[in-house]
Amino acid sequence: MTAAVGRIWSAFNPPTPPKRDDAIKFGILGAANIAPLALITPAKSHPEVIIQAVAARDHAKAEDFAKSNNVLEVKNSY
Repeated sequence: MTAAVGRIWSAFNPPTPPKRDDAIKFGILGAANIAPLALITPAKSHPEVIIQAVAARDHAKAEDFAKSNNVLEVKNSY
């Protein structure tokens, strides 16, 4: 039972190794609720991936999303 809890914990809280200088940078189009689970959380454990920017139709929503998910930039449009 404790092994299962540990696996679930590590799935949602992956280790965060230092990012490589030549990492691939991704941008997210839309500040949807699926993005943290589908892209941001998995990217945390991969040193070769950086979530660089987010853009959304509502700029304020994109800013809130970036702040809560540690995204580096907010773009004004797609």
